[in-house]
Amino acid sequence: MSTTQWVLVIVGVIIVLAVIGLVVRMTGRRKVEANRAKANRLREEAERTQLQASEHEADAVSAEAKARQARVDAEKLEREAEARAQDASETRERAQQHHQRAGQLDPDGDAHRDSPMEGNQPREGGVDPERR
Repeated sequence: MSTTQWVLVIVGVIIVLAVIGLVVRMTGRRKVEANRAKANRLREEAERTQLQASEHEADAVSAEAKARQARVDAEKLEREAEARAQDASETRERAQQHHQRAGQLDPDGDAHRDSPMEGNQPREGGVDPERR
């Protein structure tokens, strides 16, 4: 081979290597850009997911607070019911005592004849069935 041919072969090889280098470089840049875009999408998704997690945590805290308040309200109602039951029992006992005392004071009457109470429960209509 002559020198000119060698020079042409070397120049051809250099041109082919340059073209290959450009293609590799452009492909690498495209890949980097694609990865960059994918990373941005993943960051956006992570932010949305983090926001959802924060919302779920806030909902959980709110639900726990409501449950705690419901327990407090239930305890208050239970205490109120107990107090009212106690009041009712005391009132019933006083009524029974008044009827007993009235029966003791009434020289003509039976101790429970006109009493609207039998034991701790009122009789039907509060009147002796014999008197209807």
